Amino acid sequence: MYENVDVPGLGTSPTHYHMMDFYSQNRACLLQEKGLGTMHPYGTPLRSQHWSSSNHSIETQSTSSEEIVPSPPSPPPLPRIYKPCFVCQDKSSGYHYGVSACEGCKGFFRRSIQKNMVYTCHRDKNCIINKVTRNRCQYCRLQKCFEVGMSKESVRNDRNKKKKEPPKADVMESYVLSPETEDLIEKVRKAHQETFPALCQLGKYTTNFSSEERVSLDIDLWDKFSELSTKCIIKTVEFAKQLPGFTTLTIADQITLLKSACLDILILRICTRYTPDQDTMTFSDGLTLNRTQMHNAGFGPLTDLVFAFANQLLPLEMDDAETGLLSAICLICG
Repeated sequence: MYENVDVPGLGTSPTHYHMMDFYSQNRACLLQEKGLGTMHPYGTPLRSQHWSSSNHSIETQSTSSEEIVPSPPSPPPLPRIYKPCFVCQDKSSGYHYGVSACEGCKGFFRRSIQKNMVYTCHRDKNCIINKVTRNRCQYCRLQKCFEVGMSKESVRNDRNKKKKEPPKADVMESYVLSPETEDLIEKVRKAHQETFPALCQLGKYTTNFSSEERVSLDIDLWDKFSELSTKCIIKTVEFAKQLPGFTTLTIADQITLLKSACLDILILRICTRYTPDQDTMTFSDGLTLNRTQMHNAGFGPLTDLVFAFANQLLPLEMDDAETGLLSAICLICG
């Protein structure tokens, strides 16, 4: 099977052809011993062959054919480049519902229209919507979707089109929530909102001091952080008491669950107030600290882990209901 075969990567020196000739001769001897004769690799008897070291070609008595030169592979098509998302200026995944949009805004708009969601703005209905702030005010985000040209009809047409498609056997119809479940989620969302104001509702302030004042600043931050931690713990207890069924537990069980999960809930909550552009986190009274200040305020070696966790939460784009549900899971599984 080695006759008339070019071996990639071996070159065309006489030595290489002699090696191939060695394989051919040994194969021919073996076939002659078995009485089969010398066969061409494609089944045609090979009468004779001669290796020419001058031009490294194979001469046979059979009819020669033209050498087939493989054509070079065609270059891969260039990826399509879309304009940034018209709603939040994040990287677009294509044109959705009439405009260039990212996956986050596409899904948000589709859910809002399909469920006939009614949102409320807690400020002046003029919130800035970008990839950092888009989850802070659902009302203004939906209004911007309409302003940039997203179409309700496109969502409805897309939904009708999917209805006409034959259902797949492996698709589970578990996405439709029962009224009881919807009511439960609403109670958890309300409990979260009432005990943890959104970032857009806070008046942010920072602490900028000179190097001479840094020692006193660290002490002040420690005191401030201790005060805020106490307030956050109280709010976490209030959140737990508003969860359906929690107060039916014994006081001892309630205390045990809160002790186990309180730190997890505090970290989850503060991570939802992370601002990646400034690499800062904002507390409930509006105090905004950078990574170094967080370290000095009491987080210590946990600081980098907390900021890394906050970065991992960003792609999830969790709303108040989802954050409240995750907090409830932390509490019950604490």
